Amino acid sequence: MLRKALPIAKSAPVVLLGLIMAALLAAPVYAASGIVDQAASASTFAQASDSNPEANLPFLFAVYILTWAGFFGYAFYMSRRQRDMRREIDALKQVLQGRKEQDNASSHEESR
Repeated sequence: MLRKALPIAKSAPVVLLGLIMAALLAAPVYAASGIVDQAASASTFAQASDSNPEANLPFLFAVYILTWAGFFGYAFYMSRRQRDMRREIDALKQVLQGRKEQDNASSHEESR
């Protein structure tokens, strides 16, 4: 086989998607833990967060970190794929070079 599959490179998108889903599912739980009155409605929570914009900073930082983690994860994944493809192209070039040399040698022997 010309291409060797890396388990890490194949599972990177799945792990990244899992992290994003975990963050999205954990956000309402995190938001609900800050509310003193459990019977408070969504509009009351929205009004409280509008009056204090710093209350949303943890969510901003969480999204910021997830965005950069996703970017670097994607860049790592793509660099691995590019390296694997480059190796495969080099292997194919060697195979083609060997075939050309065989064809040249066989045609040179036939001309004698």
